[in-house]
Amino acid sequence: MFLLLNCQLMADGILSDNSRELSQREWHSVSLSKEWLNNGNKSFRGTNGSVSFLFGATMPRVIVAPLKITDIQFQKGEKIMDVQLGDTTRWMTSPSISGEGANQVSHLLLKTTDVGLETTLFVSTNRRTYHMNLFSRKHEYMPIVAFKYKDEINKKWENYNNHFQSQDRVKKEATTLKVTSKLSKNINNLDFDYNIKGDASWKPTRVYNDGIKTYIQMPKNMLFNEAPIFLVLDQSDNNQLVNYRLKENNYIVDKLFNKGILIIGVGDDQEKISIERKGASGSNIINIWEDDDEEY
Repeated sequence: MFLLLNCQLMADGILSDNSRELSQREWHSVSLSKEWLNNGNKSFRGTNGSVSFLFGATMPRVIVAPLKITDIQFQKGEKIMDVQLGDTTRWMTSPSISGEGANQVSHLLLKTTDVGLETTLFVSTNRRTYHMNLFSRKHEYMPIVAFKYKDEINKKWENYNNHFQSQDRVKKEATTLKVTSKLSKNINNLDFDYNIKGDASWKPTRVYNDGIKTYIQMPKNMLFNEAPIFLVLDQSDNNQLVNYRLKENNYIVDKLFNKGILIIGVGDDQEKISIERKGASGSNIINIWEDDDEEY
């Protein structure tokens, strides 16, 4: 508060009194600027002892001391194009560069000749423009001032998300490769030699096995009707329960069997389809891929 009051008193002693009253619209515009200047966004500690500001969030207040240098650092690869000071008599700036190639950093070295001074600093670069308030104190000062940028923060989150998306993609590709390899191996063992008997409207269109599981392909219209129950018959034609599941219009039976039945209803209303395995043959392997795009 003392610093601001002292600066104001000095300005009042130098400047003329020919200042007209602001209009309502002008006061409104000034109030918007004050909101940005005093919006409460605080600085935070950066790397190497720097005081960092989030670029664009507010107008940074930089404290400088006589006989001391304040180093304002810019983003890697950013080039200073122009520098303007409100008070060029008692404030001085000079450029500097550190690093090489992609790691090159531009610096603006800031000095003052006295205490209790206040002015503004404008810096334009090849990427953006900076506006800063400068204050001078006898002892307190900021050795290093730096900035954080929203695009850098967003880029880090983007890289973070891409890292996990890449991992998920690799896992998915590995799983697909594993399934494809297993499927390719089983294709050579496909067996389509089954007799299908019965007159039900939902009679299977195809039955085959891959040497491990049996697949019963039903008509597409079965999706809109009651699904029949599947049972395996033993050598004495006794019904046996077996693990199976429905995937859309296909039954996937978790074993090979010689005889099985599909049934709906009871008594006189019962409909039944019999399935009997004749033997192993691979003569019709290609047909499954021509008529059915489903994967199992």
